[in-house]
Amino acid sequence: MLRKLLVALIVVLLPACGGGGGGTEEDGGPVATPAPSGPMVVLLRYGGIAGSNDRVAVDALGVATVISDRSPNASTRTLSSGDLAALRTALQRAEITTLQRNYLDRQARDAYQYDVTYQGVTVTADEGVIPDKLRPVVDQLTKLIP
Repeated sequence: MLRKLLVALIVVLLPACGGGGGGTEEDGGPVATPAPSGPMVVLLRYGGIAGSNDRVAVDALGVATVISDRSPNASTRTLSSGDLAALRTALQRAEITTLQRNYLDRQARDAYQYDVTYQGVTVTADEGVIPDKLRPVVDQLTKLIP
């Protein structure tokens, strides 16, 4: 019975997904926009005096997922439209593709190190030498860590 209901539901909903006769760009019909997959930006923060590890990932819709070794469960929250817009602006202004890949301070002890990944590029920086262009991104993302 459940199987028949599931098959009927699929038959009814499948055409609404653009699975045939929905049109293409060429004929002016609707074109399906793929849902965002994966995070827009990821921040890894590790080190410090306690040697902690935190991960913040924010997707294109503003859903932030935080994983920390200080908490047994991941936490999720949705950024306000203003916070998401500010993050997007900071990411654009960072011009991450123009930055060096590593900003390391060999003298740093017990400092946090950050990896910021955006548009397929990862920049690693020690706390004391985060590039000025990248600092607003790091600040906004670390605010999400409890």
